[in-house]
Amino acid sequence: MRMDEKSDLDQSGEEVVLSEEERDYIKKMILRMMELGMFAVYGDEDNTEETVLFDPGERKEICRAVCCSFVFALTKEEVKKGIIKWDPKRPYFIARDEDGYCPHLDRKTLKCMIWEDRPKRCQKYDCRKDPNVWINWEKKIINKEIFKHLPGNS
Repeated sequence: MRMDEKSDLDQSGEEVVLSEEERDYIKKMILRMMELGMFAVYGDEDNTEETVLFDPGERKEICRAVCCSFVFALTKEEVKKGIIKWDPKRPYFIARDEDGYCPHLDRKTLKCMIWEDRPKRCQKYDCRKDPNVWINWEKKIINKEIFKHLPGNS
């Protein structure tokens, strides 16, 4: 297998090998079908995971609530409730404003405005364990690369 190929198993257990080019094309087609309303993706949450609560303290000044810029699919239940805004171009992924952040994030306080009804993915996410965000949580060293996906930071 070439380095630019990745292997997965299909439903019958057969190995399926796709090149990076094929994966990019499929991803592009899925995004286009989502924009046309022909395709939707829902998130699937592990209900055995606990809700994560911790006080980030002054770390919010460092991380700037970057977790509120991550893109993920909502669950069917979250979409049905109608509280969480989702992206009409990518149904049913969490919506993002022009700055790349969630529309439910108060930009001044960096607090969630729908805290009690926030997505399960947000409730269960723990940035302290994510090396993509923190190089060292205890020493307050953030991974500067984490902001690259935001507009104006590439």
